[in-house]
Amino acid sequence: MGAWGVGLSPGAHVPFSSLSLPLPQPEGISGSSRMKGGSATKILLETLLLAAHKTVSKDTDISEKCLLEILRTYERAHKVTYAQSKKIAALVKQAGTSLQKKACVYMVGWHTLGIIAIMDGAECIPTFGADYNDVRGFLIGDHSEMFNKEADLIAQGPQFAFSQEDFVKTILPSLTELDTVLFLFTLDDDLAEVEKLVVQVKEKTSNVQALSHATVGQYLPASLKKLFPSIMSIMWPILFLEYEGNFIQKFQRELSTKWILNTVSTGAHVLKGKILHSYMVDLRVSNSKLFWRAVSILQRFTGHSQARCLEGLLQSIYDPEMLSDDIRNAEISKHIAIATEKNKVTRPMPCLS
Repeated sequence: MGAWGVGLSPGAHVPFSSLSLPLPQPEGISGSSRMKGGSATKILLETLLLAAHKTVSKDTDISEKCLLEILRTYERAHKVTYAQSKKIAALVKQAGTSLQKKACVYMVGWHTLGIIAIMDGAECIPTFGADYNDVRGFLIGDHSEMFNKEADLIAQGPQFAFSQEDFVKTILPSLTELDTVLFLFTLDDDLAEVEKLVVQVKEKTSNVQALSHATVGQYLPASLKKLFPSIMSIMWPILFLEYEGNFIQKFQRELSTKWILNTVSTGAHVLKGKILHSYMVDLRVSNSKLFWRAVSILQRFTGHSQARCLEGLLQSIYDPEMLSDDIRNAEISKHIAIATEKNKVTRPMPCLS
């Protein structure tokens, strides 16, 4: 799982509490913490918080059985999701084709599925050195409680636009046949609204895809179904857990969507050529973690020492300026600030030859 920091002084005593310390696990793509820790963190927090909420509401103690029941619903979510592997692979190929042709992938989600889409798209920027418009998420539905001052957020630039209005006004007019648009919704959402937006998008591109979530007994309307060349329709069983059923169903759909979007955006960037030997070699040196990851990538492919690779990275950041002792001894934060301002930190390899 991802690294968790805890602000406790050595020897500090915290009564009636315990500390979870997740450990790093194997990754398909080296350094992609969203592919290893994000899901586990979501499962852990939702399980603990839901169990705690239930005990307060029902005035009972948390039981091992209760925790296991919740955790097993996530296990079932995994099986249900990856039963769609062939369709996920087809979606990866479609998204990859768009990126290879310098087009865009837009993920338009209703309610919390839209939040998952926004998070996935935003993660591609530092992870793959992507432009903010390469893979981008939009939220359809009420988002009034998401931000204290939405106007202030939007004022920071077009990359912070995320609403249905933003999609219709700024993205829809410029859509091309090379772009891919993925719709994310449940059959509990306003399907007439979904259909209306899909029709608008299809006037611009035929590359429309859908991920829909339904409960047993629900069926996609024929008028909506015929708009998509292919639909990844995930059918969820009815949950008979008296208290937590509605919560868990929402959690399952969110996690399933996260897994699929993580796979699609990562796979698309692999097809674009952003990955070499399972290492993300095109990343923006925008924070301390990514700075040292860049150094380790240079070590991996050159065989040089960390000190030599650090020198090469600094030379590429400050190029054409010669490295002085002041630069070498500067805080990492200064190097990151310089690197972040550049569109590309290029050619560290020649500095190491």
